[in-house]
Amino acid sequence: MDGDDLAKCFARCFRGADGERAIAHLRAITLDVATGPDTQDARLRHLEGQRFLVRNIINLIERGRK
Repeated sequence: MDGDDLAKCFARCFRGADGERAIAHLRAITLDVATGPDTQDARLRHLEGQRFLVRNIINLIERGRK
């Protein structure tokens, strides 16, 4: 499966109200989270990994919709 096919697959999986709701949830628990100065290194690394994955999914969806 090439990149365009994969992007279209993600766009189909996250289409409609349920898909939008799922992405909104992933966004809320990763991208919209602010951490304080006392956040431990391991927590920051874990959160950044999650953010990377969610951004990747969102980028695939947007690419697949074009």
